[in-house]
Amino acid sequence: MDLPWRVLDSVEPSFSYASFYYADELARLPVRAITRIKDNKSDPNIETRTYGLFSTCQEKMRSGIVRHRPRYLFFVARPRGGPRQLTGMYELGWWAPGSLSGRIRDFSLMAKSVRFVTPEPLHNLPDEAVSGLSGRWRLEKRLEPGATSALVGHLMAKPDRTAEYLLEIDRMERINRFHSGYRYPTWRRTAPWTWDDAKRYLNAAPSGDPEPLKINNSSPSDWWSCADCGEQVENRALLKACPECGHLGSLRPLPAAPHDMEEAVA
Repeated sequence: MDLPWRVLDSVEPSFSYASFYYADELARLPVRAITRIKDNKSDPNIETRTYGLFSTCQEKMRSGIVRHRPRYLFFVARPRGGPRQLTGMYELGWWAPGSLSGRIRDFSLMAKSVRFVTPEPLHNLPDEAVSGLSGRWRLEKRLEPGATSALVGHLMAKPDRTAEYLLEIDRMERINRFHSGYRYPTWRRTAPWTWDDAKRYLNAAPSGDPEPLKINNSSPSDWWSCADCGEQVENRALLKACPECGHLGSLRPLPAAPHDMEEAVA
């Protein structure tokens, strides 16, 4: 793998992380929430086998993966508001500094292999896997070798439906395109995510400005302003690139929505 990708040498015995993601409520299979209003999701990005390359989701988990070097990343979702279900896994292979790495511990992950299956409620999994995924956890959880091995064996024994997930991703994107003119309205993207985009997102954003090094993933108003072009963007989570000028790392949170600030001034 070419630079800036670096080999993620997993430790032995193999352990893993479980990652929760929002599933699309309109989808037949629990792909990421592409049609989520004002918060279109790009991860897990099965089409490029990456996580965190285009988004700021689960920054702490990605940092922990690079630091501790697990072999697998399992995915859990709640399709249509039901119980949590296991949907698939990445066998991790590489990592790279993220485009916001000049300001925060931002890392991009890429998988050697990807396997997504018919979603299965967590309570139906093998006992050791159920034990590993039990308890209260919100977005991520570290799984020890026993639970990891049980989950890998379980997923490998199920039919691989990754190709069907990819078709469903495309269908959700086309629904967005039909209703808004964009496959990803918040990004103002008319095209799917591809490796052509990856090349740009692997470039580090400039960090030589007076802004604090910490960039929050959320805004108190759900609005952002681009420090480079001045565009104001509404989105629940921080976007790595400004939808208007395309500059990386240029969005800053606004304390209030633009119309509220205008009314306050008036």
